[in-house]
Amino acid sequence: MSKVLYTHGDSVVWGAELENKETERFSHHIAKHFDWIDCNNATAGVSNDYIYRQTMRDVSRWLFDKNIWSEETGWVYSDELIVSIGWTAPTRFEWWTGDSYQQERLWVGYDKWGENDRDRTTEDEFVLHQTEDIPSYIRTFNQIISLSAFLDKNNIPHYFFNTFYDYRLPEEPEDKIDKFGKRTNQLDLKVLWNMLPDEFTFGTMYGYIKFMGEGLLPRNHPTAEAHLEWSNLLIKELIQ
Repeated sequence: MSKVLYTHGDSVVWGAELENKETERFSHHIAKHFDWIDCNNATAGVSNDYIYRQTMRDVSRWLFDKNIWSEETGWVYSDELIVSIGWTAPTRFEWWTGDSYQQERLWVGYDKWGENDRDRTTEDEFVLHQTEDIPSYIRTFNQIISLSAFLDKNNIPHYFFNTFYDYRLPEEPEDKIDKFGKRTNQLDLKVLWNMLPDEFTFGTMYGYIKFMGEGLLPRNHPTAEAHLEWSNLLIKELIQ
């Protein structure tokens, strides 16, 4: 029986800055340990919208005909699928330009990656509104809860984690955010937070690898040793 580890996320999950990402990133170590096929679909600079949209598409395809795809593997037939998602900053988002999806982000401290991003700023009013905490958190929490429920329904093992973002839940707004909505408990973000998978809310990948004494590369991506340390944790979690 062939088994595929389907992994998605942003540049961290992709293995940015590693000398040989195909053999040094954490998904490779996990797949090698279990003798699975490493199907890593992560891409640098993407949003949770992108991760959610593509994962729903790819898993649905696998449920239909047991085929799944990545750039390195091409199409792969497998009897079993295991999903690992590293969710990125909720303040990234995507929009439709008329013929393709455009990835957008707010260039702030927690989402800048080294000197290359040092002078980048966001001034567009549309982007500034879309990247406020309230719409960003609601969108990402809904995506995580929905995707987790979808995978559970189809008996697909999965592990979701927060890559680097420090969530600080905003207070309930005094003004109505929906024209026909209720005036109290409009967000219920604490309730949504409690619905998220435990492995997502316990901390971040970055927090763990720093706690374990591992570091980051010049553009703030995990070292090869940090990827290995993270894979060791996920291997233990996936065995349970």
